[in-house]
Amino acid sequence: MRSLLFLLVIVPWLHAQEVITSVQPRHQEVRGDVLFDDFGQDAYGTLEMTFPVPPPAGKYIVRLGEKLSANGTIDRKPPGSVNYREIELVPRDGKRVYKLEIPGKPAHRNPAAVKMPPQIGEVTPFRYAEVEGPSGALTGASIIQLAAHAPFNETASEFQSSDSTLNAVWNLCKQTMKATTAFGIYIDGERERTPYEADTYINLLSHYACDLDSRVARATFVHLLDHPTWPTEWGLQMPMIAEADYEATGDPALAAENYETLESRLLARKTQAEGLLVASAIVDWPASERDGYNGGIVDPHQKKQVGPMVNTVANAFYFRALQSMARLASALGKQSDAAMFSQKADNVRAAFNAVFFDPARGIYTDGEGSVHASLHANMFPLAFGLVPPDREKSVADFVQSRGMACSVYGAQYLLEALYRAGRADAALALLTSHSMRSWWHMLDLGSTLTLEAWDVSVKPNLTWNHAWGAAPANIIARYVLGVRPLAPGYTRALIAPQPGSLEWMRGKVPTPHGPIEVGWKCGERRLDIQIPPGVTATVELPPGMAAGDIVKLNGKSIKPALEQGHLMIENLPPGSYAIVGT
Repeated sequence: MRSLLFLLVIVPWLHAQEVITSVQPRHQEVRGDVLFDDFGQDAYGTLEMTFPVPPPAGKYIVRLGEKLSANGTIDRKPPGSVNYREIELVPRDGKRVYKLEIPGKPAHRNPAAVKMPPQIGEVTPFRYAEVEGPSGALTGASIIQLAAHAPFNETASEFQSSDSTLNAVWNLCKQTMKATTAFGIYIDGERERTPYEADTYINLLSHYACDLDSRVARATFVHLLDHPTWPTEWGLQMPMIAEADYEATGDPALAAENYETLESRLLARKTQAEGLLVASAIVDWPASERDGYNGGIVDPHQKKQVGPMVNTVANAFYFRALQSMARLASALGKQSDAAMFSQKADNVRAAFNAVFFDPARGIYTDGEGSVHASLHANMFPLAFGLVPPDREKSVADFVQSRGMACSVYGAQYLLEALYRAGRADAALALLTSHSMRSWWHMLDLGSTLTLEAWDVSVKPNLTWNHAWGAAPANIIARYVLGVRPLAPGYTRALIAPQPGSLEWMRGKVPTPHGPIEVGWKCGERRLDIQIPPGVTATVELPPGMAAGDIVKLNGKSIKPALEQGHLMIENLPPGSYAIVGT
């Protein structure tokens, strides 16, 4: 069994502190001259080996890997960029305890690759270890995994439900949030070890849904200010990152310290008279995951423009970035700027719906003059609130009909779009799918961290340690449990569960004031909530909870307010509440 984790070392690095924890193997066995260990979870780290007596001279080979082969040994030729390392251990006279020194990969010498602090040394992601040595030399030896990560409060968040697949997906994503903080900033995976804006936005949302510790996210933000990446909508996500941090923590520090730089990321000089942005878009990654999108694509492997440069995806992100800047400007007391950004966002909304919407089909096309309509041209505007109410049904119908026709990155926005449109059952079906394009497939392959892509057939060089694939962590917290801030720092919070077909669920979501807890029992039509001190909550009752317009709040009959078809209980102070449908 895995032992309790205990703290060995804490060292300062960037704005976070790396923690080295000692993990005992869940399973260990001697296979001839090989000691095999399974630590149960993938983690960035190294090994510590203890021999009962000083080991005899000879050749000792240590193998570390993320994947097993069909015969139960570590896969020495794993697909894509799935990690495998083979390192020689040289015994020293009289020494019984060895910390494995891992050489850096050539790719990690790239200036853009994030390095480990010298106090910790090089790490590599692995779940399995094999140590091969002379006959009998490994008898009685013990091995522990020294796992590096930022401080992480395991009890800050919880989720369980009646669906075992959804529970496994939550655990997969939560472990990913912990393990991939090893470098003190968010990285895109072991192959590159490079921060990107698009990865960081999803990573921040999911990290904060699991443990609201802002140090790694803020360190990554600062890094990206100095090392921006090139895609249009990647840079546009910097204001979104700053806003998400502000909304969760209540502290607008990222915007206050970097306001002019954030404003420059809006690319305002590239707009047309009506306000639309003229720019390329990545759309999704890898390129095969774009559902045939043909609007203004330029990427590293395509040296020419494809389709119109006035396109839906770039402008959806431009709209969303303008909204973020308006919110941040207001928080900093820059009311004239806030009004200016809001007006620009309104202009984009009007032009977006005039230029890109096809009224005959009731959906958005990929770009100006394009007749092709992809999932991406519709899920981003639906997720970002660009779709007018009278068009929402046709757009949501189309988005739902396409299924998971996007990457693990795009899944963040697809799921948001479906939940925002009230399509909880469709979103839950994607979260719990067992198809190749699912999080269950990642688990079925044997990974304990989220993948860079759905499968090696989709992206031949994929990694098994890519945090942008962990969108379900924030989707479960923000939409399934339904906990979102209505005011920065959760002084006011929305609790709007969308359980879909779940028979029951319970969980807690971290806030600066303590966790908000939510429980749901479908058969009893009962919603239990716990609101911490310092938080006032508005509760949106799950669809169908009340047969009429009366519910019981802690045993007392009340009539919730009806707002846009939803039953609402507003301004609940801190405390415990049982809300039961009548």
